[in-house]
Amino acid sequence: MAKKGLIGLVLTLILISGFFTYYILNAKPPSASAKTETNITIPVKQGSYCWDGFLNGECRDMVEPFMMNDIEPVTVAPGEKIEISYNRKPVKISKEVMVWFKSQSDPKSVNLEDGTIVAPQESGTYAVSTHGNWKRGSASHVFFIKVK
Repeated sequence: MAKKGLIGLVLTLILISGFFTYYILNAKPPSASAKTETNITIPVKQGSYCWDGFLNGECRDMVEPFMMNDIEPVTVAPGEKIEISYNRKPVKISKEVMVWFKSQSDPKSVNLEDGTIVAPQESGTYAVSTHGNWKRGSASHVFFIKVK
């Protein structure tokens, strides 16, 4: 009888530790990555998000993309394809990304098809913002490209 009680206790501890591990590992929104069709990695920065934690939730608004001046843009060719992916699959990903041209205040909407966007044809520096939804919240991510 003591053996069954010990096995039950061990299984309970494993389940509890698994539950806490899941919540600890998923305490922040997923990260995103972007790369060009020539396989060049584009640094991606966390944008605004709302996320439910184990004991509390958090919403954080980030500054406008071009105020995030700590990321250097990656040079891409006009019309080059850029693949965007997440380290955890979203429940829903926006079918559009917002693209800001450095000298303009209003972004343009660009279609996201199979996780890929096409770089603008016009030369210049652009900020690209993506958005996804997960069971525990939503998040945006930003990266910068220079079309040459």
